[in-house]
Amino acid sequence: MIAAALIAGCDYVRLLRPSVLKQLDPDVAALVNELPEVDRQNKAIIGRLFPHGGLAHAREATDGPMSVEIRIPEGQFVWEPAIIVMPRPGDLQLDFLNEDSFSHHAALLPSNGDRQYLLLPTHTRGRATIRLDGPGYYWFGCPVANHAGRGMLGLILVRGDVPDGARLDRPVQPRP
Repeated sequence: MIAAALIAGCDYVRLLRPSVLKQLDPDVAALVNELPEVDRQNKAIIGRLFPHGGLAHAREATDGPMSVEIRIPEGQFVWEPAIIVMPRPGDLQLDFLNEDSFSHHAALLPSNGDRQYLLLPTHTRGRATIRLDGPGYYWFGCPVANHAGRGMLGLILVRGDVPDGARLDRPVQPRP
């Protein structure tokens, strides 16, 4: 009885319908598994980013930074993947591939409170290594023309616990 009450209160229980389950390919399942960890006010924007570029988990290396490859498909203003999940804070190597023959792009990336800029002319590759020392959400985008406004936004979600000294001591605030 208690389990049924807990499941009924879960926002994701409606995903258990057969018509929905058959749509859960591995990429969608990965996003659904990450969403319960995302705070409420960011779920909507993260949910909107996913259909445009998908989600990838950073690959861990034994002797170097975590890494992920990001594509810019021909004729589209999106990053693939648009959402990157790091299992813990640390260094992340981003390997970009601009497949677009029409437009040059750039990546404006977060790195420990600073920014890195990487120019990506048509049909080129680029690499940036950034450092994200704390858990949280880190946004990146293309600052060229209005590319970010047309969908070239991305998110790096760094998992992990916030140190006790950095936690806010205020109570949870109600949201409309």
